[in-house]
Amino acid sequence: MTRASLALAVVLAVVVVLVSGCRDTKIVTNSYANLAEARAAGAMSAGYIPEGLPPGAHDIRAAYDPNSVDRWVIFSFPDSERDQLMALLDPAAQSLDGQLADVPGRIEWWPAVLRNTLNADAIKATGLVTYRARNGDRLYAVNWSQGRAYVWTAHAR
Repeated sequence: MTRASLALAVVLAVVVVLVSGCRDTKIVTNSYANLAEARAAGAMSAGYIPEGLPPGAHDIRAAYDPNSVDRWVIFSFPDSERDQLMALLDPAAQSLDGQLADVPGRIEWWPAVLRNTLNADAIKATGLVTYRARNGDRLYAVNWSQGRAYVWTAHAR
């Protein structure tokens, strides 16, 4: 390898690191005590949080990339409102094995099991069941026994 080739390789490596590091700085995150607070803040109308969540949804965190359609949401819901959540989901649980979940590191509250290349067995071991949305491009992972759900934007593979 010549000196020029080595210098070019180093410059390209630095550019890749800098560009990938800048991606996380654009992510916007918000927390809401409940669905009413999220709605009042405009998170629903802006599409950061999906419409139709159970009315008792609470402990909501949402993140989005303003330069893309990527969204990540977690929320808790009361057991009495399981049917409202299920109405948003394709009723058949779906394996997301091998699906890529490209979650920025800045979203530190997103679980490790739902990052990078998904492993269906590892997801199932945590008590999560995965679904596709009935409408739209969102994926859901729901822990029915804990009343906790994770929602994110699906990407075609």
